[in-house]
Amino acid sequence: MANLVWPKHVLDLMAELPPDLSELIFSRAHVLWRFPRLYQVHSTGRFRRHRLLLAENWMVYYRVVDDTVYIRGIWPAQIP
Repeated sequence: MANLVWPKHVLDLMAELPPDLSELIFSRAHVLWRFPRLYQVHSTGRFRRHRLLLAENWMVYYRVVDDTVYIRGIWPAQIP
């Protein structure tokens, strides 16, 4: 089982999102607790060497180090 580490700036941003959307992001990220290497590593772009989890219109970038999943940031997949 992996540990999930959420930095304060990501939690602050999630607090500004609608409650149902932040709950969706948390529930999708909860899968990483059991399967941290579920998604492939991206080799290009701003978050290279990170993995990407898609939750509705938000991309959750994370890295896996040993048995710890570090959530690095969330980014809108589509700008309205």
